[in-house]
Parts: sequence; C-alpha cells; structure tokens
Amino acid sequence: MNAKIHLILADDWELLGTGSGNMRAIQFETMRRLCQVYEAHGLRASFNAEIMQQLVHLRFGRDHDELRQLAQEWEEIVRETYTRGHDIQLHVHPQWSDAAYENGSWKLRGAWSILEYEAERARRMLEEAKDYLEGLLRPLDPDYRCVSFRSGSWCIAPGKHVLRALAELGIVFDMSIVQGIFYDSPHVQLDYREIDEPFLPYYPDMTDARRVAAAPQPIVCMPTHSFDASLTGLGLRFAARAVQRRVAAARPLTRRYVAPRDTPIAGADFERGAYVREESLGSGRSVAERKKRISDLGGLSFFQMREMLQDIRRRARNARQSVVPVVLENHTKDLGDFGPIELFAREVAKAPDIDVITATEAARNLAESAYRVRTTSD
Repeated sequence: MNAKIHLILADDWELLGTGSGNMRAIQFETMRRLCQVYEAHGLRASFNAEIMQQLVHLRFGRDHDELRQLAQEWEEIVRETYTRGHDIQLHVHPQWSDAAYENGSWKLRGAWSILEYEAERARRMLEEAKDYLEGLLRPLDPDYRCVSFRSGSWCIAPGKHVLRALAELGIVFDMSIVQGIFYDSPHVQLDYREIDEPFLPYYPDMTDARRVAAAPQPIVCMPTHSFDASLTGLGLRFAARAVQRRVAAARPLTRRYVAPRDTPIAGADFERGAYVREESLGSGRSVAERKKRISDLGGLSFFQMREMLQDIRRRARNARQSVVPVVLENHTKDLGDFGPIELFAREVAKAPDIDVITATEAARNLAESAYRVRTTSD
C-alpha cells in the first residue's frame, strides 16, 4: 500500500542553549534565506519559535537599547514569515526563566528541562509563552492559535504534569519525542532509546510520553523522525558546513565524534542529532558505519536526506495507512550551506507521494480524524 506522506518541515528557531550567538546572523538572516529556498519550490515551513528568549529580551530591553532593538526585529521577522504563508508554533527553553545580562552576555541560570519545574511554574511559563505568541500573530490572523509544541532539549518524558498542562492550554500535539536520544549531562538527563512508537501519531501515557496509552487522551504525540544513516560523505559535508557556520555565526565550532556504545553523550551536538554510536555486529567487532540520526536537515548531507526519505517511505508502506504524517527537524542556527536543503526541497516538491503541510494543518487533520492515532489496542 502506497501511503500519502504529510511532511512537516519543523524548525527550532533559537539562539544556542547558553543564550550565545549572533541573533541577526543565525536567526534573522537564515530564516529569511530558508523561507526563500522553500518558497521557490512551493513549500512552507513550521518554525518552532523559542519564546522564553524573546520574553527575556523584551524585559531586559527596557534598560538595554540593543536588546530592545533585537526584540523588535524578532517580532518583525516573525510577522513577516507568517504573512508569507509559513507557520509559527511554540518552543520553550526554560533555562531563560532565570536569566541575567552582564557585560553584553547572557547567563542562563534556570534548569534546562521543563520537567524539573513544579507543575504551576511550568504551566505559567507555557501559558505566558503561548499568550505572547498568539497576541503577536492574531492581529494578522484572528484564527491563529498555538497548536503544537516542541520542548527545549526535547524534554517531555517522563513527566507528571507537562502533557496535562499543554492539553489544558489547547495544544493539539507535541513533537518532542524522537527515538534514540540519550542525554546524561549536567543540564539534561533523558533516555528515549526505547519508546513504544517512533513513527506514527499516538495517544501518550500522560505521565510518560515514551509510552502509548490504552485509550484516547487529550493530546497526541507525533514523534520527530530519526533513522539509521550511513556515514558516507559525512566528512566533506561537515567540513564545508563547519567553516561556513564559523563565518556566519561568529561562534566556536561544534565537535562531532564517535562515542563507544553506551557512553553518555551530552551537549549541543546531541540536541542537533550529531551523534554516533558503535553497533555490535555479534562477531566480536564493533563498527561505526551506521548511526541513529535525528532527521535534522541542517545536519544532513543530501545523500543522507535521500536515505531519510527512503526510510520514511518504507515505514509509511509498512504502516498500512492511507495518510501518514511525519515531522522533520531543522535548526536554523546551524545553517550555513543551503545547497543540500535546496536539493532536498526540489526533490520533495516533485515527489507525487509527499505533501508538505504546516503544523496547523496537521492539527486540523487530527481534529478531522484524517490520521489514525495509535493506542495500545492497535
């Protein structure tokens, strides 16, 4: 059975997790360029705008003109992007909740995982961020609302209260689960190596989104795609991209490396999907010829993007459903070489089995039961 694939081109639009980075270079310029690439092929992105960063810039901007100007430019480009037909949805990094601005640099002192906050404080953060974004965009579109969420550093499970808070705030689906993530760092600890459903939409256990619930719940999980990618061609791709990122972002290079099996991996590399694990072949040897990668377009070669699409098509056929939604990832802050994404956009646009939709359209399709949402009885 050949399924129609509904592809959601999600993008986490943010500074680095530490609050560092040239906002105009790694957010504003790259967002405009990415929109141009997609629009040239009739595609629309769904930008997950990191709102805590913006709220803090607005607050400190009362006393710092440079921050006020950045916050104003942030609002202008968000409105501009939305009016061009792209979607803007909710992304929250709670480490901004206790920020200090000293000598032109940010010090983010809040916990990185929203799971570490008490239920009421977490809900207040989510509600404030959602209210701000809806207040910004509803003058342009009275029907606009936040319908999807990606948690900062992917932190959504296990958690006693976050899914419930999102559902009560009207969030239709979460996209924070991705198979293969394992964090063990000073900032974040989570383990998504074993999840019940890595591909299809499902109703989650409301205290552990890694698990499929036995019955419908007030929110849906739509996993972000990941796949086993070969390392072919990675070296040249990374070398070119690393140089361009240094020029564009004026920040230190990110190191990629091979980690032994079961070795904890931490830091920004992991959040971007830049991780490798040796896999045992059962013969006393270990190789690093393939690795589990988040489908993060900013970190993939075009060869790997094609591998990703092959994996999506294979799993969509095996799902035996007429329409299958698939969430991809991107980090605008990582983009320097747009060549692979341009080739990817061209290929996706001409693919008869793929329609690119926005997160808002996916939420509408869920409401209209256009997708089959799994429970444990399936």
